[in-house]
Amino acid sequence: MTDSTSTAYTFLHPLSRGDEALPEAFTFPFRYTPHPLCRRAAEVVEQRLCAMGIAEGKMYGVMLVADGDALYFMAAYSGQLLGSYDHPWWVPPVVDYLDPNGHFQQEQRAIVAIGEQMAALRNSTERSEAQARVAALRAAQHAAIDEARRVYAEGKARREVLRAEGADKALLIRESQRQKADIHRARLMHADEIARLERKLATVNAEVSALTEERKRRSEALQQWLFRQFDFLNARHEHKNLIDIFGDARRIPSGAGECCAPKLLQTAYRLGLKPLAMAEFWWGASSTDHYREPGAFFPACRSKCYPILGHMLQGLNVEPDPALHYDQKVLAPVRVLWEDEEMAVVVKPEGWVSIPGKSHQPCLMDECYRRWPDISGPVIVHRLDMDTSGVMVIAKNTRAHRALSQQFERREVEKRYIALVEGDLSGRGDGVHTISLPIAPDVDNLPRRRVDRAGGKEAVTRFEVLGVERRPSAVDTSAPVPDVCSRIAFYPQTGRTHQLRVHAAAPLGLAAPILGDRLYGHPDQRLYLHAEAITLKHPLTLERLHFEAPCPF
Repeated sequence: MTDSTSTAYTFLHPLSRGDEALPEAFTFPFRYTPHPLCRRAAEVVEQRLCAMGIAEGKMYGVMLVADGDALYFMAAYSGQLLGSYDHPWWVPPVVDYLDPNGHFQQEQRAIVAIGEQMAALRNSTERSEAQARVAALRAAQHAAIDEARRVYAEGKARREVLRAEGADKALLIRESQRQKADIHRARLMHADEIARLERKLATVNAEVSALTEERKRRSEALQQWLFRQFDFLNARHEHKNLIDIFGDARRIPSGAGECCAPKLLQTAYRLGLKPLAMAEFWWGASSTDHYREPGAFFPACRSKCYPILGHMLQGLNVEPDPALHYDQKVLAPVRVLWEDEEMAVVVKPEGWVSIPGKSHQPCLMDECYRRWPDISGPVIVHRLDMDTSGVMVIAKNTRAHRALSQQFERREVEKRYIALVEGDLSGRGDGVHTISLPIAPDVDNLPRRRVDRAGGKEAVTRFEVLGVERRPSAVDTSAPVPDVCSRIAFYPQTGRTHQLRVHAAAPLGLAAPILGDRLYGHPDQRLYLHAEAITLKHPLTLERLHFEAPCPF
């Protein structure tokens, strides 16, 4: 693309480098710190959204692209914006299935028309009258049968008495035969008319069934067609559609291909531009159960984007996944607070994971096996997030693990965490307060969790505000965060994944993300969350034990 043709694209926005160096490799989209140029582009997008009066909460994205020596940025929104794709300042969708003249909408209208035809047949006056007439005739038929059976039963009882008294048997037999014939005639009552009406209804039902099958067939075919229209390029100009990528149409999540990153990469590849870096951020209102900090940057979603970007990033020089290339030299060592033959209490520094996972990060379980070669069993009794530091209990054998685990399950273990959260929470008042918000996995954005009152698991946190102080110096001073923070003591009553982080960030909780929370707030030097103290019983002696590791911040 040349400078002369670039002006034809309203979604290409020039960006001055200033003193900033260009990225050496494209952003790893699932864990990253936004490049300063991406932050500048995001600020322009936020200004644009304010000018448009957009309050709709959703994810937005920016991408730096190069056309020779010229530097541009492009912007995208997730899904639709105000129910439309018709926003020229933004990159186009991968597939515009809202085009009223396109195949999707035309076929969709035909499918809707089939549904309306089915409804018209089902709700027609003629069908309703036929159903009502059949019901009335059958009711009359059943009433006549019941009456004939009653007469027959009474007659039978009377005939038995007369037969015992020596009455004429021939007369009694003829009476019985006549009453049986009345039952038979009752069964035949209205039979011809009922059969005629039911044939009429069967014809209508067959038409509805045929239309149902046609609608199903065309809907499935249209869905397959749409999946194939989402045809993604990569840096090698290789093509794959959604079915190619996910392998099975039934595994394709709703909205796949409509997130920001695929839109931006697809546009860059189509125009022959070089992608340099990207970032995605939230703007607008959050729901009460799905909290996102406005202006905070987030990784690309896992459920939809991970498979798609796995294809689209091929051939592009991409930064290594930070989780797979963690510099272990910068991590503090695990420190032992106390130990005996049954258990140990250690202080886990931030950056260590509790149990082995997909990453190559230092693992506390592995460290325990290295430090105590003779221990056995699962070892890890409870977990701390990788970015959380603090006190953890280790079991040295299976018996101790079982006894300690039962204490956690019965909620007999007392824990105290210290956190710094964004903003001044002195208005919360003195004393201990309670947050009770059920938590469930955010399946479209793992590993995030969210408040889910319908399907979430019980999560209860007690907390108190210890004071308000100046915010520690941040790595990125351009992040839109308050200058002050509040020191909070958390006392979790349950142990859900990310419980304290979600309860801090959620609008119905503290509405104040923990400092450095890259999932629910803003990245910083570290996650300012520390497990400071734990109280529990010894697994063998049942002695009450208390351990503390002073908060390092």
